[in-house]
Amino acid sequence: MRKHRMPDMKEGGVNVTPLIDIVMCLIIFFMLVAKIGVTTGADSTIVPPETILGVAIKDLGNTLTLNVRGGPRLEEPIVTALLEKGDREPKEIKVMQQRGTVQDRPLERVLTAFQKNNANAKVIILDEKDLQYHLLEQVLISCANARITNVNFQTKPAGSGSVVAQK
Repeated sequence: MRKHRMPDMKEGGVNVTPLIDIVMCLIIFFMLVAKIGVTTGADSTIVPPETILGVAIKDLGNTLTLNVRGGPRLEEPIVTALLEKGDREPKEIKVMQQRGTVQDRPLERVLTAFQKNNANAKVIILDEKDLQYHLLEQVLISCANARITNVNFQTKPAGSGSVVAQK
């Protein structure tokens, strides 16, 4: 009876094909699971007010973050937000524009469109800690007119440096 033996290896190395398959599967897995480069559109230069109350928002799905600053004339706030999914920089949205004799409300239009496209639409307002209330009031009125019922304020816990979106 003749013995069969393993053929001689001609390439002189280790077969790495299974290793490459495993590495590719791991890369695909981590691409699907990880949230790489996800941004909410929050302006990191805004220092929000501190709070001792509040609940951290865990689910940030269907949210639009509005960055609110005081305007140069203190008549109208400067509001910015990420309007499209592919945007990298927040775009400015006017609260009110005068076009001839007609008053246009771009912020209200954006919020109404956002509410229509998202069943559980949420708005997070990130404003400066020393923002005057009449400027914040204009943003809140636009949210109410757009029928956004879930409006939250982004604050930071008292005595800490971290910023958390809170209800």
